[in-house]
Amino acid sequence: MKVLVAVGSKYGATREVARKIAEVIGEHGFEVDCEDACDVQGIHYYEAVILGSAVYGGLWRRDASGLVKEHRDELRAKDVWIFSVGMETVVKPGQPLDEADGFAREISAHEHARFAGAIDWDRLNVGEKALIKALNPPLGDFRDLTAVRDWAEGVATQLEQIAAA
Repeated sequence: MKVLVAVGSKYGATREVARKIAEVIGEHGFEVDCEDACDVQGIHYYEAVILGSAVYGGLWRRDASGLVKEHRDELRAKDVWIFSVGMETVVKPGQPLDEADGFAREISAHEHARFAGAIDWDRLNVGEKALIKALNPPLGDFRDLTAVRDWAEGVATQLEQIAAA
């Protein structure tokens, strides 16, 4: 089974999460391509797709959301998982759903996972720094690659079941 892991990442932290997911899926014997969403020319070659993006203000990066919108019908016919990486990764009761939740419903994704991200002050542009100052989130790398690996192991197990059916 051929699997695509496509990701929208600006500074690379989310791309590293995608690479970890692709590595785990590959360890289970699947043929995996890990690509930036903006570089994906088509998804028809793949039986399964794992899409992810950095999240800013509840929104995915445009390249990742564009990939979903462009291939929405085709994605509905595939086995798809979604992941989001950002500083507000825990959904609290009563909190409105974010853009990726809508994508997950629209394309009938198996799951939408959320992982904590990273903020590197030195890499931010002037506008981003102004926003960060206003919001005052904690700075640093909060990614939990063990949680990412565990989730990817679960996806790989589901892929094995799908491939055996």
